[in-house]
Amino acid sequence: MLQYFVHGFATALQWDNLSVIALSTFFGLWIGVIPGLGPIMAMALLFPLTFTMEPLPGLLMLASIHVAGTYSGSISAIMINVPGDPASAATTFDGYAMARQGKVRVALGLSVMSSLIGALAGSMALIVAAQPLVGIALKFGPAENFALAMLGLCVVAAASRGSTIKGLMMGCLGLAIGFIGTDEVLGYPRFTFGIVDLEAKIGIVPVLIGLFAIAELMQLMLRGGTIADAGGLSGSLSDGIRETFRHPMSLVRGILVGTFCGLVPGAGAVTANLLAYIVEKRVARDPSRFGQGAPEGIIAPEASNNACIHAGLIPTLALGLPHSAGTALVLVAVTVHGLRPGPMLFTGSSELVYGFFAGLLIGAVMFAAFGILLTRWFAVITIVPTKMLAPALLVVGLVGTYAFSHSYLDVIYAVIFGLIGFAAQRFSFPVIGLVMGLVLGGMAETAFHQALEISDGSYLIFFERPLSASIFALCALMLVGPRLWTLVGGNRRARQLSVPRDIPEVR
Repeated sequence: MLQYFVHGFATALQWDNLSVIALSTFFGLWIGVIPGLGPIMAMALLFPLTFTMEPLPGLLMLASIHVAGTYSGSISAIMINVPGDPASAATTFDGYAMARQGKVRVALGLSVMSSLIGALAGSMALIVAAQPLVGIALKFGPAENFALAMLGLCVVAAASRGSTIKGLMMGCLGLAIGFIGTDEVLGYPRFTFGIVDLEAKIGIVPVLIGLFAIAELMQLMLRGGTIADAGGLSGSLSDGIRETFRHPMSLVRGILVGTFCGLVPGAGAVTANLLAYIVEKRVARDPSRFGQGAPEGIIAPEASNNACIHAGLIPTLALGLPHSAGTALVLVAVTVHGLRPGPMLFTGSSELVYGFFAGLLIGAVMFAAFGILLTRWFAVITIVPTKMLAPALLVVGLVGTYAFSHSYLDVIYAVIFGLIGFAAQRFSFPVIGLVMGLVLGGMAETAFHQALEISDGSYLIFFERPLSASIFALCALMLVGPRLWTLVGGNRRARQLSVPRDIPEVR
């Protein structure tokens, strides 16, 4: 394999391939910053160009746009609390908090370095373990996918310390919103109240722009001043880069979560980003730091979503199972050029495959270099007066919402969810629960129907299969375990207080 990889690097470093990587990375970087557009739209728009290109440059163009756009979504998430790409939703929680403290350059340094490490780790997982890891992916059927979706919601509720009920309520609200529209399994509309436009379902883009962008702009306009409360900037990009290496376990956890979500078709980088943040908050000694500018709240989600993008190519290339919309476009490009995904792709077209792998590594280094060079210009936005910035950002957010699907209804959705997000912040409801419910709802519903079809309507399928039963047991442990631990601890303290002690005689 080593000789294939060396030859792949030599192929990827050829001038035509290298120029394609550089231009696509730069284009993806700017597209990913703009809320509502994102790398998937850019890939779809440029996809016809791959028909006129050689297979390797065409695949590298699509993959470079996807990787760079996923990273750059964190830039707007940190600076203005608007994820440029849905896969950076969780980065807003601590990234924007650091920006308000004037540490935007530190936050951007954390983002670029953790994204680079996550991308490199995901690429290495793809290169070294593609075929062995396929066996794990094959064990996930509909029952396991449904259990995994439920685990995601339970993790949200369990991570909402002090407000588990609120976390569950927001998660259920996200599930309910995901049910609106045409049933993906049975194909009939539900909860549309006769409104034809609702049959297309409510997309994730207007929800994210509403919950994060519009809700925060309302807060900004009420508060006034600048995004950075101090009115100036402190710290540097190098401080953020160094801080990343002070939290190695956060990097490791983020990479593991991202790689796992990459192996499971349908999970996606959005799920990886949110789940990594929730896991990091759950294992933290002081969860109250999260949402206040905790470095781990940027490191783990950014390492996770970038690792997920690369690991998601494992089932795509080895099994022909697209992991997400972006990998689906890569899969179509592979088949258009007469190649067949599967184990034979790694042996029959080794020059192409390993050239593609080497190109991914080069693209990761390139997006990090571009990000470092442009950071100083991005950071200035956080000290622009709110009265000038808020109207411009509102226009950009609403235009981006419309541009995503060319629907005025999405603009209305964004405004509605902006009001919901504003109210949720006021009453301390975790909006991450709503987002996770909406993201996981489609996956859960489809997997639920498929599992019941396989079992002829028997619900025992969810508990007879060892893997799904184990995941459901973990769900129960996460929800009930903390309460039982608190109860046991309370009873122990009560017994200690009730034990009679020898009272010395007073003379």
